[in-house]
Amino acid sequence: MNLIFAKLYEEYVRKNDPAKFNITLYISIVYFFLIFALLLPVKTFIDNKIFDDQTDYEKSTILTVVFGLLTLITSLVYYIYIKKNYIERLTKRYKTKKINKTILYIIVALTPVTLLLLGATTTVYLNGGEILGHKIQGLLE
Repeated sequence: MNLIFAKLYEEYVRKNDPAKFNITLYISIVYFFLIFALLLPVKTFIDNKIFDDQTDYEKSTILTVVFGLLTLITSLVYYIYIKKNYIERLTKRYKTKKINKTILYIIVALTPVTLLLLGATTTVYLNGGEILGHKIQGLLE
């Protein structure tokens, strides 16, 4: 992924976009969806097995957790990639590597979507549920 981040940063710099801001947001979104793909099956499993699906969450609680997590991820990404100049070192490291711009844009667009769908699909396959009208018996049931 670091290669993709470095090449995307180069593209932002080449186009005179606000590169540091844009790359911080993109990396934050990728990491957020990655954490989502990992935590959603765990949360669903804990709700089903430990709390017997008796937990009711308020919308404000879920929104607070989501925005708090997103803020934490964005702050960490900004600190590590921008303040510590890690993105600059990645750009120098991968300067000799070439990637087709079309392929880069496809990867950039599909990575968050794929991670989001992966989290939901993994949750259903592990904990049971329904996908496109097909009832699926979960592996952990």
